[in-house]
Amino acid sequence: MDLLKEAQDYLSVKPSHTLQILDSMTARELLPTALKIRWHIIRVRASVTTNQLDLVEQSLTELFTYDNHGYFNERLTTILSALGIWLRRKGHLREADISLKCALKYTDDERKRMLLINSRALVARHMGKHTRARALYHQAEQIAVSLNARSTMATINNNLGAIALDLGDYSLAETQFRLALAGYQDVAKRSGHITAGLNLLLVFVIKGELTNYQRLYGPIATLTDAFPNQSKKALLLWTFAAYEAKQGKQLSSIDKAALESAYLKLESYKVKRLVDIHLTPILGIKPPQRLQQQTPSAFQSVWFDKVSQCNWQ
Repeated sequence: MDLLKEAQDYLSVKPSHTLQILDSMTARELLPTALKIRWHIIRVRASVTTNQLDLVEQSLTELFTYDNHGYFNERLTTILSALGIWLRRKGHLREADISLKCALKYTDDERKRMLLINSRALVARHMGKHTRARALYHQAEQIAVSLNARSTMATINNNLGAIALDLGDYSLAETQFRLALAGYQDVAKRSGHITAGLNLLLVFVIKGELTNYQRLYGPIATLTDAFPNQSKKALLLWTFAAYEAKQGKQLSSIDKAALESAYLKLESYKVKRLVDIHLTPILGIKPPQRLQQQTPSAFQSVWFDKVSQCNWQ
């Protein structure tokens, strides 16, 4: 119980340490079922933050073997929320929205509703439905303001900045990313701090604001290097290469190979698409691979049928 509490306490400040604590629990198969469920939920939350999707999948599959257990039902919205995030990152956008809508059905907690609406907005953005995404973000923002949920307000600012970036409004994107960065710094949320910082670095390169890039790069690079998320490290490498190219540096064959390797680690089609559109022209290279919108087949599993029906007792 003490180890699980410690692991949960580290979720928002150092999720990599959360995973280390959980892995240290070698006798976890002997835990009562409720504690096994709790172990996997904590693991899912830490793995989502660090983008370790294989670990998320392993724990979700295990969790749904307990889907009739009372403790599972008590944590249903948390599990469905994580499932929605995982499905989105795997490109199963329709199924991600199904999971999040089901989670909303089973919560009357305003904070959870806010987070779930925010997640649905992110799915809408990935579907290219920007108007719907904005509407959902503003709905979540109203709840966030009423709750003084500063971390979520920062997340919403970051996501509105991402929409502005999609639509080519770089000034608005910069404004939103700056608000997000300040918000994440205020609440000491490292993963968000890094995300907003990387987004700002991308905008600075696109706009040619190299002095601003140089000022922000050091602190964000330090945080990113110490954070166990390969996608964030990969995006940092790409923005820095573009920054150096704008300074007149020519890419070597070693540089190109490093960029190609990093490209494969970028977390989603959306991020790769931003790199293709904005950074490869600066570097004078073609996108590392022919990129097409992810259209995976419909997600199928025995346990997802129950999510689709959304009829827990």
